[in-house]
Amino acid sequence: MKTTSSSKNRSLDDPSEQLWGKQTQLSLQYFDIGTQRFPLVFIHCLIEIKRVCAEVNADNGLLSEEKLQAILAACDELKLNDYSAQFPLRIWQTGSGTQTNMNVNEVICTLANKNINKQNKSDSEQIHQNDHVNMSQSSNDVFPSAMHMVVATLTHNKLLRSLSYLHDEMEIKQQQFDAFFTVGRTHLMDALPLPVSAVFSGYCAQLKQAERAINESLSGVYQLAIGGTAVGGGDNAPLHFGSQVALKLADKTRLPFLARDNTYAAISGEDALLRYSSALKQLGTVLFKIANDFRLLGSGPLCGFNEWLLPSNEPGSSIMPGKVNPTQCEALSMVCLQVLGNELTISLAASNGQLQLNAYRPVIIHNVMESIELLSDAMISFAQNCVEGLTLNHAQISTNMKKNLSVITLLAPTLGYEVAAQIANLANSKSKSLAEAAEALGLFTAAEFEALLNEKSQR
Repeated sequence: MKTTSSSKNRSLDDPSEQLWGKQTQLSLQYFDIGTQRFPLVFIHCLIEIKRVCAEVNADNGLLSEEKLQAILAACDELKLNDYSAQFPLRIWQTGSGTQTNMNVNEVICTLANKNINKQNKSDSEQIHQNDHVNMSQSSNDVFPSAMHMVVATLTHNKLLRSLSYLHDEMEIKQQQFDAFFTVGRTHLMDALPLPVSAVFSGYCAQLKQAERAINESLSGVYQLAIGGTAVGGGDNAPLHFGSQVALKLADKTRLPFLARDNTYAAISGEDALLRYSSALKQLGTVLFKIANDFRLLGSGPLCGFNEWLLPSNEPGSSIMPGKVNPTQCEALSMVCLQVLGNELTISLAASNGQLQLNAYRPVIIHNVMESIELLSDAMISFAQNCVEGLTLNHAQISTNMKKNLSVITLLAPTLGYEVAAQIANLANSKSKSLAEAAEALGLFTAAEFEALLNEKSQR
């Protein structure tokens, strides 16, 4: 039998220092699942929505000035100081996020009433968590609005900054390695040589494409479900309530939030975060490819490719002295796999909405936020601890370039495919250079072949 924490053992009527109320306590009792909780950045988005909703309700004459000021003071207090212990609920709860919405309502309500009681206000001015803090709202429109709000905030404040930093470090390497050539490889087999800078230009372009996909997906994320209340029809909310709230949120956050034009769709589906998650998947796929390239080209030091010298940050083995492993590549790769797994969960959750509500929202936002956090941190770590210190092993690259038989491709238009293949096959089977093989076949002298190849290489 699972052991419960002391907070879960408390009576629902226990007058403790906790600011939450009965609905939060019931959730602790009935959803004792795992340890994952919503991070404060998400809770703060919910609090900000409550704050703005109170302002709009007051603007519409639905909330007295006394109640408004008490709610605003409570919201400000929660965001200015550490009240994380007051939001203990698990991710694994009702699919609408109702328990977390009510947890926030109850905590705001308790603090607001403390403010009112300090002013010796009458009972008529007491604030109720549903009637006042949750006025003109439903968990069904507040929770998805907070989801979109936190994703947009984290994307601008963390993800895109990390991505830009990694891209800039890749661009620096592109410039540093502009004068050097390396062996190209396709199917992991020798191919035509190319500039090392071209390799990094490919990485930079892929990262930019992923950044573009993320930015394009934000257009849907900026659209909020607020104003739809329970099923999308805006019941119990003033006309234009959603637009008024979104406008205030946009002004406060400096992000282009707006009310979704069809709140039925906003509440019943989660298409925007599905598309956003797909953009994260694209980024994760690009990063996985980059990590694997670094790992392959840095393999060795004597029995691998050994063309790229990765930074030796820490010992790689507890038993093999002097061994250094591509640990930053491995960490980034694991993050990418987690992101791909998260995307699958998000896809399944988004596809399983039923009738007027998607009831998988906590797991969707949990996975999206985890992917943002992991990708952001991993890109910074990889840029600082791997890309920045990367150097080239010029001696090994030079040796490999001299052995590369695929440069015969440059002569295929002149010699014809079959003759070029004959030279390459003989060189490979007899461990000769291409020039030696051409001479052995009686086609050119070695000097003539080298001159012809150099002429084609310089074009």
